[in-house]
Amino acid sequence: MASSARPKLKTTFKKARVIAPLHTEGPIAISQDGTRLFTCVGEEVLMTDIKEGREICRFSGDTESITSLCITPSSTHLMLFTSALVLRIYEVPSSDESLAKRVHPIRVVARAHDAPVHVCKADPTSTYLASGSADGTVKVWNILRGYVTHVFKGHGGVVSALAFNYPFDPSAVERETKMQLITGSVDTRIRIFDLSAIAARTGAALKPEAILEGHVSVPRGLDVSPDGKWLVSGGRDSVVLVWDISSKASSATKSKSSKGKGKETAFAPTLAKTVPVLERVEAVGFLRPDEDLAGSPSGPGKLRFYTGGQKGVVRIWDAREGTVLFTLGHEHDGGDDQEEQRQIVDSIYVPATSTIVSVHADQNILFHSLTSKSLTQQLIGFNDEIVDATFLSPHLPPQASASSSKLTDTHIALATNSSLIRIYSTSSLDARLLTGHSEIVLCLDQGAGGRVLASGSKDRSARIWAPVALGDSSVAVPEWGCVAVCEGHAESVGAIAMSRKTDSELRIMFTGSQDRTIKMWDLSNVPISHTLSRVGADGDDEEPRTLKLKSLTTHKAHDKDINSLDVSPNNRLLASGSQDRTAKIWEIDYVATGASVRGE
Repeated sequence: MASSARPKLKTTFKKARVIAPLHTEGPIAISQDGTRLFTCVGEEVLMTDIKEGREICRFSGDTESITSLCITPSSTHLMLFTSALVLRIYEVPSSDESLAKRVHPIRVVARAHDAPVHVCKADPTSTYLASGSADGTVKVWNILRGYVTHVFKGHGGVVSALAFNYPFDPSAVERETKMQLITGSVDTRIRIFDLSAIAARTGAALKPEAILEGHVSVPRGLDVSPDGKWLVSGGRDSVVLVWDISSKASSATKSKSSKGKGKETAFAPTLAKTVPVLERVEAVGFLRPDEDLAGSPSGPGKLRFYTGGQKGVVRIWDAREGTVLFTLGHEHDGGDDQEEQRQIVDSIYVPATSTIVSVHADQNILFHSLTSKSLTQQLIGFNDEIVDATFLSPHLPPQASASSSKLTDTHIALATNSSLIRIYSTSSLDARLLTGHSEIVLCLDQGAGGRVLASGSKDRSARIWAPVALGDSSVAVPEWGCVAVCEGHAESVGAIAMSRKTDSELRIMFTGSQDRTIKMWDLSNVPISHTLSRVGADGDDEEPRTLKLKSLTTHKAHDKDINSLDVSPNNRLLASGSQDRTAKIWEIDYVATGASVRGE
């Protein structure tokens, strides 16, 4: 009787997808249609297809770090400044096909400023570029020809924010030709310059139309409403100011907001609303009046803005009432170091996809939907050292076998030198972070056919993670929650292994530690899905119950740290490896009422 042919093992492989650094430092930009992401990786700029998580091309650098960058609203040109004080202008490839060669600049301006440029912005017509430097100088450039059209001096220090005001009122009979540039600097003042008037007078003193005083710390964000009537400014004084910049003053009355000297002006911006936001603001901007927000009606009279900053969340505000409509993201309770790492350093509003993108200090980029108030995508900029990895299949049906199902290996979990566990979709760069451990995660393993994740950490504990039961397999990366905690080791948990044989449920798990012991844990009561918090009888949210497990057995297994553990496919044997240069094989006896590990 001929035996069935055994499958041949592959001897050569090719990479299918690479998880590489996406954003290591510096600013980012997003195309107006929300399909392309521009990030800094070292001295180069990386352009990525957001939906597929695929690198399209790289823009060559000059070996110096990038201090500021932006793209035109037409998505045709990329402009960046480096610490060498150089302005580099690139044409953005229109094709979505990946390019092997680096894109080189079409124009390079040496020593564009006398000090580093920290902010730059393209105008709505994709014709001009404004740049603000650390010496208090703002320049306006013609993008295609590369020459300076305006120079504004007099800022009392580093220029911290820029905004163009080209009003567009669809109800107006004639299009207003006002062209203004609004600047913010560390002297806490906001200046408004008339570009159209200055362009007609060469050689005249380039003074601001108005100087707005209201902040007591550096303003970090500026934005103008689409109709050009309102200005919003946010700063590190934990205050957002809403200004009416459409008001006029009589020729005999000088604006209280304008501190400039000379003739009286009919342009008289006034402070309309002061909104205390109770956190340092790093980014602020208006939403479109017709933006359909979850639980909030849209309309021409609506005036709403967003803020992002110190607490790591994006808040949506009603500008007229000064109240929070809703919050995107979750505030994290932790020490000063964790708060500093997770704070928002920039936020970008993408009207085409009704999305707000937040950039965090730990190089993570989060995409928040305004219509569903949920996190739709998360890109991790930099993973640093990866110490362990394992495949997962959270969408695998409970009755399916991991060996026969075609849904296996849909995700991969990574442990880096961080307390946060990364879970990636294998088909894109979309990822989620699991919070729970207080120290660096050292080891990972999967159980129940890849439905459940186990982790061990330097905090001397092991945790069991399960996907949130949503019943929707279309979600690229499901949310995960901790369903059980294993505590008892005296030192770091550096090795972990779960039972292999049963796909539909959990049985046992082993942990190895620097305390030289192996512990065996009963997982028969641990669920393979995590339930969302529910509302209790008193109206408050009830947190899901996390099981506290106790070890079944503890064995002094080695003379030094235990580095690795593995369970045989039939759950009968356990292998352990240690720094004492030995590997040991243990026999597992498991019954419902008890368990033991014996033999070598």
